[in-house]
Amino acid sequence: MEEETLSFKCVAFDVDGTLLDTEKAVLTSLQRVLLEETGKAPAAEQLRFVLGIPGVTALEQLGVPDCDAAFAKWVAYAREYDHLVTVFPGIPEVLDQLQNAGATLGMVTSRTRVELEGDIVHFGLLERFHAVICADDTEGHKPDPDPLLKLMADTGFSPGEVIYVGDTVYDSQCARAAGVKFALALWGAGDPNVPCDYRVAHPAELVEICRPAPGR
Repeated sequence: MEEETLSFKCVAFDVDGTLLDTEKAVLTSLQRVLLEETGKAPAAEQLRFVLGIPGVTALEQLGVPDCDAAFAKWVAYAREYDHLVTVFPGIPEVLDQLQNAGATLGMVTSRTRVELEGDIVHFGLLERFHAVICADDTEGHKPDPDPLLKLMADTGFSPGEVIYVGDTVYDSQCARAAGVKFALALWGAGDPNVPCDYRVAHPAELVEICRPAPGR
C-alpha cells in the first residue's frame, strides 16, 4: 500500500483487547491479588469491567483497602502470566500497512508506563508508534476524553483526522467525548454492541476504513 491521502491521518489504538490479548493474564493475576487482599476471588466474568480502566481505579471499585500496594502486587503477578499474552492475529501486518500508507500511529492506554513496557516492548510493537499516551500522562482517564486530547495536542492532529480503535465502552466514551471517530475491535470486544462508528471484524479492515471514499 503506497503512501496516499487518507481519511484519517492518525490511527490510535488501545492496547489490552485491541493490540494484545491480555484478558486471561490480567484477570488471573487480579484474582490472585483479591484472594490475598480480601479473602475472595470473584469469577473472571465478574471482573471483566476492569478491562480498559486504570488498575488503581479498578481496585478502588473492588473495595481493596490499600490500592497502591495491591496495584504493585498486581503488576508483579501479571508478569508471571506473560506467557498467556499474545498479539492478536493481523495486528503487526496492519500496523505496517497503515504506516506505509502514511498514517501516524498512536497508542492510548489505561496502563501506566511501567505496565506497558513489558508486553509491548517484548513483542516489538512500541517502536511503530509515534505517540504513546499512558495513565501517567493525564489527570483524567478513560472514559474521560483527556488521553485522546493529549494525543492530539502532542501530534497536532484535529479530531476529524483521528480514529481510535478499541474494545470497550470506556474506549467508545473517550472517543465520543474527544470528538473522535471510534472503531470497535470485535476481535477483542466482550460486547459487540458497544456504540461505535465502525465495527471491525479483522484488523485488516482498518486499512479500507482509512482510505478516502471514492470521489473525495
